[in-house]
Amino acid sequence: MATDEETATVLGLSRAARAFLLTGGPLLGLILGYFLPTIAAWLSQLPWIPMRGPLRLIAALDAWWAHAALVLAGMILGLLLAHAAITESLRVTVTDRQLLLERDGKTRTIDRTLVSAVFVDGPDLVVLDRGSRQLVRERHDSTATKIAQAVRTHGYPWTDRDPYEQLYRRWVRDSPDLPGPVNAVLAAREIALRKKERKDATELRDEVQHLGYVIRDEGHRQYWRPLIRS
Repeated sequence: MATDEETATVLGLSRAARAFLLTGGPLLGLILGYFLPTIAAWLSQLPWIPMRGPLRLIAALDAWWAHAALVLAGMILGLLLAHAAITESLRVTVTDRQLLLERDGKTRTIDRTLVSAVFVDGPDLVVLDRGSRQLVRERHDSTATKIAQAVRTHGYPWTDRDPYEQLYRRWVRDSPDLPGPVNAVLAAREIALRKKERKDATELRDEVQHLGYVIRDEGHRQYWRPLIRS
């Protein structure tokens, strides 16, 4: 009998994409490090560039060891950025029994019996429970077609669109249709969105859901709907 591991479908960055990042990142860093003195010399000649002193110092690095150090530093920086991009990408393992989500070294498991709908909303993968709560709303690196094929193959309820999209309303400050605590959290979340503080925005979104409302974003605009109890 086949195990879950043998029949699992993995979604996320492909092996080719990972290989490209791990080779292209250091290569790009190498090129940038090699030509950095030339670039710095050109920039230092532009009258509107501020703080031209450091640029002139970099442009003056013409010794072989200085070039070697810049190339090495560029390669290391490129490798670190590539590794960060891979680590921050969402990896989803789909089996007949559960969804396993991995990002930033953290793992979440969602039992299939909890799932009422799976769909893609813009750049986000969304998984809803039977009370219409968002169990998952995460940026993904796959395609809607691949995600749909994977979840259907393993028996999850896929839908081409949000089944509750007609219920969303745009949030306005101090909305009379929402309780005061919800408005307060959404006001704080608006600030987090504008500052691009993703972690804070996610935590505040979860807090709003605990208060009985679901949130989705369009840029800095927030839209809300009530939970639908089953």
